[in-house]
Amino acid sequence: MIDSKALAEFFGTATLLLAVVGSSFMAERLTQDSALALFINATVTAAVLALIIRSAVNLSGAHFNPVVTLTALLLGKIKALEALVYLIAQLLGAIFGVILANLMFAEVAFSNSSIQRDGTAQFLGEVIATTGLVFIAFSARKKHVWKLIPLWIFGAYFFTISTSFANPAVTLARFFTDAPAGIASSSLPGFIAAQLIGALLVLALLRNRERIFR
Repeated sequence: MIDSKALAEFFGTATLLLAVVGSSFMAERLTQDSALALFINATVTAAVLALIIRSAVNLSGAHFNPVVTLTALLLGKIKALEALVYLIAQLLGAIFGVILANLMFAEVAFSNSSIQRDGTAQFLGEVIATTGLVFIAFSARKKHVWKLIPLWIFGAYFFTISTSFANPAVTLARFFTDAPAGIASSSLPGFIAAQLIGALLVLALLRNRERIFR
């Protein structure tokens, strides 16, 4: 059973990155309007996110995100071995998705992004984006998660300056592309740290809520 869950996490995360990176390449080719390009990227990402969550929610839980998996582990919802398998599947899937997008649009498997995403504002944006995503993942009813998380991410593309990466696997994989959705290696630590902080904030909130309502 853990194998089928791992495959769901791998292919789901790969599909997510294919959508994020592929749509950013396509938007760049279609328009010089940065607002329209961002709208295209956000719409495609949200649509694909809804589809993959809806497809895998009853199989693997549709994490597709290391901070969701780590939060589930710390809340006792999954075992350590299962969490480790999920994390590996998500990271490999994310990189695979970027490779596919690169091969379609840039005709190379790997490239290194030089897009700097640094500073306090970017850090704060990622904390906010990740906090919202993880909170919805663990507080919303299971049957509604596939709609609510994509809506949050779509909105956060526009109200966070970081454009809502909100996912360490997504963040790391986006270093391997020169698409507009890329991120420079120097920006990775800050983004991932912000995402972990966002998840820890939700974890603290959920644990305190459980104590209050015991």
